[in-house]
Amino acid sequence: MTIEALTVGPIVGWTRDRECRVWGRGDKAPPNHRTTGVARIRRQGDDDFGHPVTCKMLPVFDYTGVIDFGGLQPGTRYEVEFGYVHTAPDGHDLPALTDWSQASKATFKTDDPQTENATDFVFGSCRYLLKLFGGTLFDERGDRTFRSIREQIAGGVKTDFMLMVGDQIYADDLNVFGPDRDVEEFFARYREVFGQRHIREMMAHLPTYMILDDHEIRNDWSNDDRVRYPKLYACAMHAYQCYQLVHGPAFIRKHDSTRSDTPDKLWYSFDKGRAAFFVTDTRTERTRHSVPPEIVSRGQMDALKTWLAAGENRDKPKFVVSSVPVFPDSHRLNEDKWQGYEAQRAELLDFILENQIKRVVFLSGDIHCSLSAQLGCSADPDFRVTSIISSSLFWPYPQGQASTYRLRGTLTESKGNIYTIDCASPVLSEDNFTRIQADGDTLQVSVYGRKGADLLDGPLTYRI
Repeated sequence: MTIEALTVGPIVGWTRDRECRVWGRGDKAPPNHRTTGVARIRRQGDDDFGHPVTCKMLPVFDYTGVIDFGGLQPGTRYEVEFGYVHTAPDGHDLPALTDWSQASKATFKTDDPQTENATDFVFGSCRYLLKLFGGTLFDERGDRTFRSIREQIAGGVKTDFMLMVGDQIYADDLNVFGPDRDVEEFFARYREVFGQRHIREMMAHLPTYMILDDHEIRNDWSNDDRVRYPKLYACAMHAYQCYQLVHGPAFIRKHDSTRSDTPDKLWYSFDKGRAAFFVTDTRTERTRHSVPPEIVSRGQMDALKTWLAAGENRDKPKFVVSSVPVFPDSHRLNEDKWQGYEAQRAELLDFILENQIKRVVFLSGDIHCSLSAQLGCSADPDFRVTSIISSSLFWPYPQGQASTYRLRGTLTESKGNIYTIDCASPVLSEDNFTRIQADGDTLQVSVYGRKGADLLDGPLTYRI
């Protein structure tokens, strides 16, 4: 029987030293049949693949599914063939799978904690794909960014993974025209965004980790809006789970059949090389109308502080991913960023200061320009926190400008501690992605344009 090529994917997701999660989408089955995902794996260079493994691809999940490969060897490159077949409803008559020639291909390398030192990755945010008037106005230029990333990797640039830190889709075109409202519209948006050639090729060969921002739902979304838009939120989050969350670390399989695999939180953490990452959810847990307003829940804040202070993370670069910037601030109050949640930002900075936590780096997007800066504190000359913002992967309209932001001087004062900004980079107001190399207490930051040009003429080096 012939295995059909995936209609979207594969996406190489959560990858560790002995495990990897791979995602794919099939298609609608004929009457009295169901769609079943099938995949097989081998070490690169081996002659034979292992036995096929399967996953359900149900209509309620838009025929998407994930397969977890375990028992792998650290520091080893693998090849995957992944496709789908149509079987009887009970799935017990899976035929002999003899023709894999049409199956989609993926490759990945498992982590090797014993030999990896520097952690090298790319990240970015805000990839716009205009789709108006039934798709007759449609923009594919943003896919060129992912081609540039692929070209760097093909040229030998070490890249361990990619982080997409928000606004992977714009479900609300121009905030007003033709916003997605039901789950089928959200599904269609994801199929188009993740189905373009270069992003699809990149994600099939580079582990990719994601977190949402507002445009996966609606502009400037907060948890307060769920009362007004309950259906919109349910549809958007169901599609987000199917296309973004399920292939990442936030999706934990529960083997007890009496429990659901549905995650109860969107934030998560993972390690890569000798660096640690905590990916926050600053969108669906924020409450504007609480006193004081909160950008993350109390449970998430406590988990973040525990992670920052953990002994196993003490000497590592610690990357805190936030879809919206922690700093610098705008000259005018922007309530959508951490600037509008001053009490929690001060709480977090004070915790880092009081516990003498070193090598903390915030990674953010959202503001349609890229820059980096560091934060010092009058109470401790050794206090240093770094912020790196990368946005946008593609935005075909005017971008953010340097004049918008306060790039020097006092950020905030808390408990008598004065936090000040310095070492600000140039503000880059064009499409881009950012490349990071973290090695001990040294951070190198390079920014590249959509077509691959080095926008900084060489990396910026920060001591963290």
